[in-house]
Amino acid sequence: MKDFRCPRCRKLLARYRECGELQIKCPRCGYLTVHIDEHKKTSQYEEQIYISSGN
Repeated sequence: MKDFRCPRCRKLLARYRECGELQIKCPRCGYLTVHIDEHKKTSQYEEQIYISSGN
């Protein structure tokens, strides 16, 4: 499992295994953190292109 920490205050916000996109607001400092898995993002983008091209 991977740790998801606030980049500003380093508070542990979550632990996750697989995730396409994770968005959490830190309860300590209020910083909004967004994590996007590049592998999942690429797959979704390729899927959208495939659907929109009509293949």
